[in-house]
Amino acid sequence: MKKYLYFLIALLFACQPKQKDGRELVSVSILPQKYFVDQITGNLLQVNVLVPPGSSPHNYSILPSQMKDMAKSKVWLQVGLLTFEDALGDKLADINKDLNIVNCSEGIDPIAGSECEEEDHEHAHHEAYDPHVWLAPAESKIMAQNTLNALKTSFPQHAAIFDANYERFISKIDSVSALINQKLASLTNRNILIFHPTLGYYARQFGLTQIALELDGKEPSPMHMKSIVDLAREQNIRVIFIQKEFDVENAQQLARELDGEVVIIDPLDYDWEKQLQDITEKIAAQK
Repeated sequence: MKKYLYFLIALLFACQPKQKDGRELVSVSILPQKYFVDQITGNLLQVNVLVPPGSSPHNYSILPSQMKDMAKSKVWLQVGLLTFEDALGDKLADINKDLNIVNCSEGIDPIAGSECEEEDHEHAHHEAYDPHVWLAPAESKIMAQNTLNALKTSFPQHAAIFDANYERFISKIDSVSALINQKLASLTNRNILIFHPTLGYYARQFGLTQIALELDGKEPSPMHMKSIVDLAREQNIRVIFIQKEFDVENAQQLARELDGEVVIIDPLDYDWEKQLQDITEKIAAQK
């Protein structure tokens, strides 16, 4: 009888309509940006994330259901260097003319590169910049400043709270930066072998060299793979890093060639601080 009563109570709650979130809405491109916004705003704003967990921002197409949230957002905080952001910006003009679109990479010295992507079934090659700016504390501080400025412009009534939270967040970023320096100080082999060139800004800040399997946005050719194998043997590199959402087959093939191992990282995870510490621990553990 008691179990039946519990079941009825649970069923009653399940049938209740969802309470509407009365907070004002902002949109961000990727999950780590939500972490930035949450650090600065506390729980004052609702955050809409365009690229869901497990998806790649390099070839992402927004879902029709997400356009509704974009139509209700006061501000869209872009990374500023992602291809899909440019394409989406034009579409939003018709559904939300008042949307404040902010490039959070403004003021960052971008790392140049090139990517090949499929666009409208045609193979297009274009110069691009490395978009992974959030993975280095130095660039993250600039992104945080741009985020703060945009939020204060859109929600001036909360400016004092945002400022106080921002100062605490900057202190946290500085602490993470100091910890990374400490962890990597004794690292003798400062080469990072990685499938997709995700850690360019991280490597630049902390004096590392990133060696990528992926070339121009494409999987490695047999010739490129051979050159990487030769370089890895010469540099005594046995760890291959790969992002969580990528196919590990090529990385595993290289690991077998080197008698090494594949190590998975998750740069798009929400918890920015935890992920940077995790990435650092894995780099520091290289023999």
